[in-house]
Amino acid sequence: METLRDRPVLLHLTSLSSGGGYTYTMDFHRKCLEYGYDSYVVIRGKTCLYPDGSSREINNAKPLYWNKLRRFVFRKAIRHSHIDNTYSMYNLCERFTCYSAKDVLKFLPKKPDVIFVHWVSDFANAKVIHDLGKLTGAKIVFLLVDHALYSGGCHYQLDCQGYVNGCKKCPAASSWIVQKGIEWNYLFKKKYLPKNSYVIANKSEEYRLRQSEIYKGFRVERLILPMDELRYHPAENRDELREKWGVPINSKIVLAGATNLNEPRKGMVLLIRALQQMKGEVITLLLAGNGTLQGTPNNAIFLGSLNEQQLIEAYQMADVFVCPTIADAGPMMVQQALMCGTPVVAFPVGLSLDLVKTGKTGYVAEYGNAEDLAIGIETIVSLSKLDWQKMSDCCRENAVRLYSNQEKGHAIDELISKLFCGDCLTKPNIT
Repeated sequence: METLRDRPVLLHLTSLSSGGGYTYTMDFHRKCLEYGYDSYVVIRGKTCLYPDGSSREINNAKPLYWNKLRRFVFRKAIRHSHIDNTYSMYNLCERFTCYSAKDVLKFLPKKPDVIFVHWVSDFANAKVIHDLGKLTGAKIVFLLVDHALYSGGCHYQLDCQGYVNGCKKCPAASSWIVQKGIEWNYLFKKKYLPKNSYVIANKSEEYRLRQSEIYKGFRVERLILPMDELRYHPAENRDELREKWGVPINSKIVLAGATNLNEPRKGMVLLIRALQQMKGEVITLLLAGNGTLQGTPNNAIFLGSLNEQQLIEAYQMADVFVCPTIADAGPMMVQQALMCGTPVVAFPVGLSLDLVKTGKTGYVAEYGNAEDLAIGIETIVSLSKLDWQKMSDCCRENAVRLYSNQEKGHAIDELISKLFCGDCLTKPNIT
């Protein structure tokens, strides 16, 4: 049987060169390489990563000067406007990207067959992605890492429902020009986003996407990025770990974390409010991430930014991981905690809706309700040693079954197979 190419070529687009979103993109890229695909990563204005591990700087790409001028004018026009960044309004100028589809493709030795669109704010807007699909004939796959795909500018809508009908009367906008810019962004996406695209989303994100006018019947797929269960695992001796970290052995350990603890959508204020309502068990709060919080218990320990091994050990010595985020497509910390056998208390947001089951792997609290969050934390920390161990085992078993390398190591490979089902294009052989 004649094939188009022996090995499908994959392209990943991202604006990020650090942080959790970058880590996710690179883990995804490495998985693709493991499965035998030619996988490339283009990072906005910085680097093109090649399958052999080499890279090429791309900061010599010529900007689109007309768009650069339009961005300058628009930013001048809104410079005195107040914008509520609670909604993460990162890119009001997204219609005026300084990169083109040709800028992206000129660094690739081969035409891509699949383009994975990660976090691409201020880089690849809807028209660039449309043009990439048109120039290459590639399948377009969006990974919903936030809400930006179906909004007029915000990356997290919180309680706003404006994305359902055109982002009119945006609560983040204080002036007419900002409001119109948000509406124009929404219409721009509605016009250019390719109709035959695929979207990788969890239950929470799929529900929101389908409500939006931007939704065009995209094919939605589930994919939890496989995780190395040999790295993320329960501790052999939790007491030894606590001694190592100087954490009280006999205290109940509550772990929470975020890259930026002060980011409003991460819900740390709700966590503090929940802890203040707890009357029972004496707990020690561990906080991983940058920033400080007001009102934390006197025995709270700020761990700061942790590397991967340190974060694994934090999960391993905790009795419960609390994820109080009120707007998120993940976070990956939920995945990681469960794989380490640590029960999770969370609101029904992002991955928690898929992975956390009350009474089995943790507790799902009523959305935004600090009192119910407190009930969830108390429920876990008051478990007997035997009952806690049963829940921990359930967390680990479910995680291994749903997203371990052992059980789901070929999930990305299976996804790519679906993309080309019926097409004359072979997959690489996996040995």
